[in-house]
This record gives sequence, C-alpha cells and structure tokens, in this order.
Amino acid sequence: MNEYVKAFQKQGYVLVRNFISKEMGKHLFEYLKLYEYDTKLKGTYHEFEKDVQVSNTFVAGHGNMIFDSLMKTMKYKMEYCTGLDLFPTYSYTRLYKSGNELKRHKDRPSCEISVTVKLSDSGWYNWPIWMVNTPCYLNDGDAVIYRGNELEHWREPCGGYDGYQMGQVFMHYVDKNGPYVEHKYDIKMYPPRIAMENFFES
Repeated sequence: MNEYVKAFQKQGYVLVRNFISKEMGKHLFEYLKLYEYDTKLKGTYHEFEKDVQVSNTFVAGHGNMIFDSLMKTMKYKMEYCTGLDLFPTYSYTRLYKSGNELKRHKDRPSCEISVTVKLSDSGWYNWPIWMVNTPCYLNDGDAVIYRGNELEHWREPCGGYDGYQMGQVFMHYVDKNGPYVEHKYDIKMYPPRIAMENFFES
C-alpha cells in the first residue's frame, strides 16, 4: 500500500503534488481563458455563467470534451492514489474570479471519488480549497483527491486582486465495487452518456 492510499483511507482525502504537469495545467488554463473570450465574441457568454454553486464565474460545463478525455487519461493515477478500481463519471470546469465563493457542501453520488486539480492562475495569490477544516494550497498541476459525497469541502471568498483568475477542474469517479456503480459515466443524471462507454473503457 503506497503513502497516497494510506492517507486517503485514513482521512478521506489526499493532496497529490504534480498530479498533472505544470505545463499541461498552464495549457488548459490558457484554453479556458480563450474559451471564455470566444463566448464573449460570439455573444453566448451568459450561457456559461449558469452555475448554481458559484455565481459570476465562467463554467466550461459538464463533460467538456477536453476535460472528459483528461479524466479518462488520469484514471490510472486516481486508482494508484486511492487503491480502488474506478469508473469515470464526469468532469466539471470553472474559471474562478476574485470574489467568488464555493459554499461548504457535499456532492451527489456520481462524485463518490473526486479530484480537484488546479490548472493555473494569474499569479500573486494562492486560493486554497478546504477539506475537513484544513486549507489545501495547490500549485499548478497539484490536486486533492477526496470522497466527494462524504467530506464537506469549500472555498472561502477569493481575495485575489481585481482581475485575478484561477482555472480548476473537478473530475469525478465511482468505485467499481461500491454502492454507486450505477452512476458510472453519470448516466443516472444524463442517460445518453451511456453512449460514451466504449470511449471511457477503450
């Protein structure tokens, strides 16, 4: 049993440095900023602000293709760090801004085993995510793996300077041998995603 698994089993979460490379994190952060800019050019920006948990933030959405493919690619590392066999469910990506706040909460069953990855930010401020009253400060590419439907997690109001941005992706999984296996690929919420089974399992 490796040290990540020991920590995950003991406390329900584990901080993983360099979960993805800093270069990949920066690349995906720039993608998010370009995506936001593109929606403003097309006049569709308002469609990407509809986040029930965090107002006034840009959301690349549920199941964005580039982040769903990252979720598939990183499944092996999730299994290594948790000691579990996993099914992917869905990804969800935000471009946070100064003043944003993520309220204390637990997630739905599709988020049984989750990871939040810091892609990158605009600098001069490091905004932690809280797990069980512990602030987790992440650098580019770092992540926290946690039991999303059991542990409360949150972000206090972002105190970054005016214009600050931080890119972050959630990637969610369920235990293949656990009680929420029927939520694989998030088909309980979005049944058409069953068509993605061949992609995720190839």
